[in-house]
Amino acid sequence: MIHRALIVLLVVINVGVAAWWMSRKPDTKETPIEMPQGVPRLQLLQENPAAMRAVDTPAASTVARAEAQGPVQCMSFGPYTNPALLRRAHERLQSQVVVARVREVVVGTPRAWRVFVPPFPSREQAQAVVDRMVAKGIDDLLVMPAGPDRNGIALGRFGSEESAKRRQAQLKDAGFEAQVGPVGDVATQGWIDVGAIAAFDPARAAADIGASGTQSLDCGSLR
Repeated sequence: MIHRALIVLLVVINVGVAAWWMSRKPDTKETPIEMPQGVPRLQLLQENPAAMRAVDTPAASTVARAEAQGPVQCMSFGPYTNPALLRRAHERLQSQVVVARVREVVVGTPRAWRVFVPPFPSREQAQAVVDRMVAKGIDDLLVMPAGPDRNGIALGRFGSEESAKRRQAQLKDAGFEAQVGPVGDVATQGWIDVGAIAAFDPARAAADIGASGTQSLDCGSLR
């Protein structure tokens, strides 16, 4: 009898608690959390238009940012015919200027323009790339069997640089990187285009990197 009474009492208590829980109203008033003095409130990105513009807009170029802080001078150092010397000069200048870019100039009149992939360590590696190209519908190609370009891939000769670059773009769209080069009695010279602050000394820099000459340069070309 006592057990039955206890069971009935527990049922009544549970029903009462359930009824109270279902009938209560949630507290809709939120208590704000006070931040310590001097600590800024966190903002969502959409709450800050300036930050959104910074995300959506490409960053200004290095030269443009430097110009915002003061006068900038731009010039070219060269010419270099030795790739190793050009590379060392470029590396040395990078720590002295705002921006330094290598530019190649073709001297002479090319008979034609060729598109190619530089030599691979082995013919098997070159052939594997050729097989991938053929699978993507790229034709007019050949693994070079001998000479300085042995195990490189020849991808055609063209009468103009524009036509060669169209071929290069076609290959890039297909996922392959190729180069364009002149054919004939021509030479390639390397120049280093730089943008620097006003205190930069071009004559001293030219002597430091072994450049035989300097040329003035429009800073707009470096933006």
